[in-house]
Order: sequence, then C-alpha cells, then structure tokens
Amino acid sequence: MTLTQVWGAFLIFVLCPLLGGLPLTGWITRLISGDRLSQIGTGNVGVSAAFYHGGRWAGILSVCAEALKGIVAVLLARYYFPTDPTWEIVALIALVLGRYWMAKGAGTTNVVWGIWVHDWITAGLTFLISAAGTTLLRQRRQGRLLVLMVLPIVTALRHSKEGSLVLATVCLSGLIAWIYQKLLMI
Repeated sequence: MTLTQVWGAFLIFVLCPLLGGLPLTGWITRLISGDRLSQIGTGNVGVSAAFYHGGRWAGILSVCAEALKGIVAVLLARYYFPTDPTWEIVALIALVLGRYWMAKGAGTTNVVWGIWVHDWITAGLTFLISAAGTTLLRQRRQGRLLVLMVLPIVTALRHSKEGSLVLATVCLSGLIAWIYQKLLMI
C-alpha cells in the first residue's frame, strides 16, 4: 500500500462517516418548508419524510443531496484505489455507518446511487430482479429484504473471482438490514 492509498483509506474512514451524518435532508426541508423533520411525524429525517412533510421540492432536493453523498463516497474511493473496487463498497459502508450514527437513517438513497456509480450493470440487474420479486410479493418489508439478498448474489455471480468485493457487499447488505431492524423498518 502506497502512502497515497494510506491517505485515501484515512479519508474514507473519516470523511465518509461525516458525509453520511450531514443532515442535508433535514436542512433542505427546514429551508423550504420551515419544518424540522426530527420533531414532526415519526421523527424520521429521511427522503420519504422530506417528501411527505416538506413537499415535492424538499423531497426532490433531498434525493439529489443524498444521492450525491453516495456518488461522492464511491468516487473518493475510486480516486485513491482505482484498481480495487472493494474500497468503493467500504466507502459506502462508512457512509451508511455515519448516516445511522449521526442522523439515525438507513442511507438507502446514498447506497442506491453509490452502487449505480460503482457498478451500473450489477445495480441494473439487482433492480430488475428485485422489482419483479417485489411485484410478486407485494409487501414492502419482504421487498427491502429481497433487494438486500439479491445485491450480494448478483455481485458474486458477476465478480466470482473477487472474494473481498463479494464479502464487502454482503457486509453492506447485512449492515443495512441490521439498521432497518433497529429503525423498525422491517
């Protein structure tokens, strides 16, 4: 590992959790509607709450802000580790941890867009398979879990020789499932 990569790892482990914890959705909603998401409804400071309590523009801007977080995390890792895509997933894990620790959110929007930038083919296949499965199941809880199961499977099928990438993706899915359970979303 070069000194540049050591610096990159340091930035991923420090900046990504801080980036994940930035309450951009709450700030955007408060700026547009004047409402504090943490003090209304269920207290959820997520994108869906921004749409519900803040309106269309608060929701759209929140989606864009949260998507940008996931994209930035992946691009940061790609800059310092251009030949090792595992670090992109590690950056998303750090982002999700920061989102949960500081903002009490799951970071789903962050991860969806981060995965699209990380590997758009895997993201597309995961979306198609999960959409078909969710349509058949017709239950939100099972649909969420299905996505979290399909992502590592598709990653393993596409990148069977990259064990660390598959393991990191399993860890990312497991972390999100655990956060969903803690937030009583499943």
